[in-house]
Amino acid sequence: MSGQSKENQKKPKTTRRKKIKDPCDVCNGELYLNTEYTQRIGLLNEMDDVEGWMCPHCRSEYDTDGKIVRLGGEGYVTGEA
Repeated sequence: MSGQSKENQKKPKTTRRKKIKDPCDVCNGELYLNTEYTQRIGLLNEMDDVEGWMCPHCRSEYDTDGKIVRLGGEGYVTGEA
């Protein structure tokens, strides 16, 4: 060692991946936000009934049973909330 004390030596930076609590089946993106909310985007029909949800990461759509309805969300008219 070149005269540096242990306190002054730089520690190598390591990054640990957080365990994904609620992954998207398509992109493996984290859908968990906290104990009260999720990151899922609700999808409503013309009667304002919930018909499914969308992943905010890959925009894949699911029905209320969690089955994939559409992959990737391409070709839609979209807006930002």
